[in-house]
Amino acid sequence: MEERAFCDWLSTYTDSDSCQAAFRSQKQFFRVNTIKISPEEFTKKTRLKCAPTPYYDAAFELQERDSFQIGKTWEYFLGLIHPQSLPSILDSLALSPKSGETVLDVASAPGSKFSHMAALMGNTGVLVGNDLKDDKISALFSTINRLNVLNSIITKLDGGRLPWKSKFDKVLLDAPCTALGSGMGAHMRWEPDHSKKISSLQKRMLASAFDALKPGGEMVYSTCTYAREENEEVVKSLLENNPRASLAETGLDAPHEPGLTDYGEEFKKCRRFYPQHLGSEGFFIAKIRKGE
Repeated sequence: MEERAFCDWLSTYTDSDSCQAAFRSQKQFFRVNTIKISPEEFTKKTRLKCAPTPYYDAAFELQERDSFQIGKTWEYFLGLIHPQSLPSILDSLALSPKSGETVLDVASAPGSKFSHMAALMGNTGVLVGNDLKDDKISALFSTINRLNVLNSIITKLDGGRLPWKSKFDKVLLDAPCTALGSGMGAHMRWEPDHSKKISSLQKRMLASAFDALKPGGEMVYSTCTYAREENEEVVKSLLENNPRASLAETGLDAPHEPGLTDYGEEFKKCRRFYPQHLGSEGFFIAKIRKGE
């Protein structure tokens, strides 16, 4: 889609000018890997120019020059930090997995949220990371090894046909999407029909992930895109077809816009993070509870 047409479409969701300007000038963020080091200890030892964010004590904004390559630092090499967008960090905080829980990450590669959840769990319990393709599994293993994740089991399964029923305390589905909030130039390859097509896959994956959740459990559905067909519409489909499913508050205290209430007032509980909110990528987060 051409730039002007995309901005016109985006303006039906948010201020397209500020959104696109912030998207083109995103800040760099990283997460301290608390499996290996505390944020306090990290700030004493690092030589990186960085500043803590107000939303999470282990999330930092990198303040080096634009061309700086964080992947070539000793902090990265030793697994003390992991480059990650701010909304992606908030995604795992919304799910808030705890020590000793059994947790599933349905589409876990390359492992940013997966490794963060391991840290939130104190590297205990059982954390199952799933993906479908060999190259993605390879990238996941690389992250696991560098960050010293120990509580993990890796599976290679179709996320829309998971074999588990009521097995997990918590489930994360960061679904495959059109990446309009993160992929540079993604809108040039995108048309609205693309979102409608991928929406059917997302609905299957969300229904399968919900089946894997224990009664009384919680799950997070997220994407890094803007289209309602991939966000609220997917969640609405689950709510309509599963009477035990209900939306819950995310617990995230950060600038955002609420979910689209065209699908119901309860969608105010969802979070739409546009680039102008956090100086980072665009993201959608919905938290869902499974009734007993």
